[in-house]
Amino acid sequence: MGANSEIYLPDSEEDIIWWIRTDSNGNRSVQAFDVTPHKKPEPVNMEDLAARLSVVEEWINAKSNKSNAKRPTANATNTASATTIESVN
Repeated sequence: MGANSEIYLPDSEEDIIWWIRTDSNGNRSVQAFDVTPHKKPEPVNMEDLAARLSVVEEWINAKSNKSNAKRPTANATNTASATTIESVN
């Protein structure tokens, strides 16, 4: 095999394809790939997907509501900053 070449060779004993390539110096590298029959994907069940999505949305909303309850409101934060600035002056 010459430099900068590549070839795909099927294995006669196993379901493997060998990818053999050489670089510009003629150094060879070999990589094996398994060959499996193609399978059609299962159709998507939209009802199941919608039900799962609603569970995730409820979980996110519950987490969001809990974290919002722990945070101070924007007005409280601004008031505290104004108080700190006035007390420094």
